[in-house]
Amino acid sequence: MNKLTLLMTIFVLCVGSVATWGQVIHYEQNFDNLKDGDADKQDDWAVGAPANQPSTKITSKVKHGPVGKSMEVNANQEVIRNFDPKIEKGTHFLSIWFRFENPGVGNNTLHIYMGEEVREWSAGPVLRIGAQSGDPNQVGVHDGNTVKPVGDIKKGQWQHILAVINVDKQTYTVSLDDEVVAKNFSWRNPANHSALGWLMLGFDGGVGLIGYYDDIVFGEGDELPKAVEAAGKLATTWGAMKFR
Repeated sequence: MNKLTLLMTIFVLCVGSVATWGQVIHYEQNFDNLKDGDADKQDDWAVGAPANQPSTKITSKVKHGPVGKSMEVNANQEVIRNFDPKIEKGTHFLSIWFRFENPGVGNNTLHIYMGEEVREWSAGPVLRIGAQSGDPNQVGVHDGNTVKPVGDIKKGQWQHILAVINVDKQTYTVSLDDEVVAKNFSWRNPANHSALGWLMLGFDGGVGLIGYYDDIVFGEGDELPKAVEAAGKLATTWGAMKFR
């Protein structure tokens, strides 16, 4: 591809992205502009309840895409981020990439928790990747109080999760690598969590290095914005671009 063709491709995709953005984005983070080291106190990520564990890490050693940084999780590391205002109605999506390094080792699990105001293990939408999924080599999604293994972990490879969350019905549908693996599952604890007020990442336990998260987008609607998809397609040809 010559330079002129490349520039025209970038221009067309960027114009299309702007035209189709449209959706409200509550939060997005690819960690590129954060400092290497503790995630705690960066971009409102913080340690604390319910885990009260040391912070996860920001690292430039591993990333999703050709450039940038990611969030690294070692044993007994957790962070949480509040959303203000909390999301009390409608349909919303959470898009997140993860990479699991050591499935089947000890109690190793990456997890994705969302809840209302109280920070507790019995949250609303809950995903457990690894040992606590019911199968140490699978991704698990909570359907009420029961976690069900729904898809394979690809060791050492980046994988994509898209959770479409219906706050009114307190249900969520999860896709793993573009395949629906959990449809209309119930929130784990709807009595205490009727809204989305925080996101928690990491794992309270485990052995050694567990894995990574990257390219988080949390927004309104039931699909990833076309702008984000276009940015992802450009990543292989325009190394400096990683969606924000």
